[in-house]
Amino acid sequence: MTSKKVSGKAEAVKEAEAPKTVKAVEKETAPKAAASKTAAKAPAKKPAAKKVEPKASVVIEFGGKQIVAKDVLAAAKKDFTKKHKGTELKSISLYIKPEESVAYYVANNGVGDPEDKVEF
Repeated sequence: MTSKKVSGKAEAVKEAEAPKTVKAVEKETAPKAAASKTAAKAPAKKPAAKKVEPKASVVIEFGGKQIVAKDVLAAAKKDFTKKHKGTELKSISLYIKPEESVAYYVANNGVGDPEDKVEF
């Protein structure tokens, strides 16, 4: 009886140490391979498209003149910082009068000063 127990244990050790058959290896790797195939088949998510602001410009034509609003706005900002040193410009509104070649502006939601104007 003792010899059978020992030989049974030896056989179990031999089976554990024996190389696995091809079918046994395929059974073990099948779930992993299936998971990788489904991951490969899944379409990649596209990043959200960023909205790009279109390039725009405003040109006012009056009396044979062309007035570029962007340039008038830049001149008004420059005039404000020159006249009101130390004051931060938070908002600005332009009132363009092409017949007078002048743009009046109101800055920081304040009351407009008649001297706050830009000639073009």
